[in-house]
Amino acid sequence: MLGAIADVYADRGVEGTARLGSEYVLLRSPLASPLTKSAYWSVAPSYYRRQYPTDFDESAAAPDPFKIGSASPSRIRRFTRRCYPPWRNRDQLFGTVRDGDWDRRPHEAAPTYGGPPEELFHADTIAESPLYRALRARFLDGRQWTETRFIGEVISRLEDGAEYVWHDCRTRADVLDRCEKLEQIHRSMKRHGCLSYRERTAPRDRDGNFIDALEREIVVDVGRDGELLLTSGKHRLCIAKLLELDAVPVAFLVRHADWMRTRRAVADGDRPGTDHPDLRDISARPADGVSRHKAIA
Repeated sequence: MLGAIADVYADRGVEGTARLGSEYVLLRSPLASPLTKSAYWSVAPSYYRRQYPTDFDESAAAPDPFKIGSASPSRIRRFTRRCYPPWRNRDQLFGTVRDGDWDRRPHEAAPTYGGPPEELFHADTIAESPLYRALRARFLDGRQWTETRFIGEVISRLEDGAEYVWHDCRTRADVLDRCEKLEQIHRSMKRHGCLSYRERTAPRDRDGNFIDALEREIVVDVGRDGELLLTSGKHRLCIAKLLELDAVPVAFLVRHADWMRTRRAVADGDRPGTDHPDLRDISARPADGVSRHKAIA
């Protein structure tokens, strides 16, 4: 236990260690209750907006790092090429700005750090990925899950002793249980649309802290030209595409430096605004340019 605390202290410092300790007491410890969780969620959004480090300056172009925007599913066509798995260290990347060619490099050129087998989840486009094709075969063509290449490959790899193939699945039964969860998600989204995690989960029922909740959204990076590049939330996004939903909620993770220059030009009035999901906050700001972030609890 002391070793784990020391590791957290070395990584997060005094304030970060204190925050994680407080979150444990309020959210996960034996003392946690619906009351403590509601209290946490009443203050967590504003706390994180004050204390979370970002690469943004104080100009009118600086976005709320934790905003939930709205985007057409058809607008998100490719996976981010920043790295694989793209959700690696995701909890520390909200509000990050990066230069370079990460948004344009070929699919196979993205640096890899292990994780689930990339060939099952990623491809040049989302529509070409085995996961998307399996979901399409099931929900549009009516095929059984086990008839899809994706599910067959997942089961085969697990039976061969592989680990970390698809979430926490370890057996064929686990895989089929996960398929049933996808059926439930499909039914829910068909009826209610794609809701954000915080819209579909009351504070007392949320699993994890403020950043954990953001990680349960459809999360995107933003390339130099404003292209939305999928980081995580691929299952919900694929289902939304198949249902032809008009919009899905998205959280923003890493932005390209050139895109931030575009935001600044729009904020300064040197470039007209558009209906881009990551520019609407600028056009909605008051004339004095002051950002008025709305906390979503």
